[in-house]
Amino acid sequence: MDRIIIDTSAWIESFRPRGNKTVRELVKKLLKDAVILMPGIIRTELLRGTKNKKEFKQLSNLLSGLEYLPADDLFWEKVAQFSFDLFRAGVTVPLTDTYIALLTMENKAKIVHCDHHFDLIAKKSPLDIFHPSGK
Repeated sequence: MDRIIIDTSAWIESFRPRGNKTVRELVKKLLKDAVILMPGIIRTELLRGTKNKKEFKQLSNLLSGLEYLPADDLFWEKVAQFSFDLFRAGVTVPLTDTYIALLTMENKAKIVHCDHHFDLIAKKSPLDIFHPSGK
């Protein structure tokens, strides 16, 4: 069974009533068929964007059913090195995306996203992007 991290960008797209139907269906399918890993940073990004306390609580309850992915203090040194290496390779992306990418790789997972930064990272690292077509 695939281990997947769904980036904030894909979660948000799947929540939008007029969002990309393919992304929405993919997220729904993965919730049934894969192990979804939930990094704290993605959980935080999603919850901070809720409209009110009721929506916050509903989303928090939904996300609590996923496998939480902690990162220890030593992980920050790895993020610093990975970010440094990417920067020296000409890849300048937000630190949050670097963090999520490294967490994905370290947990031998694949990432689903709607954020081109992950494609840039994947060109210079072994980041595994989930492609439903198998390509």
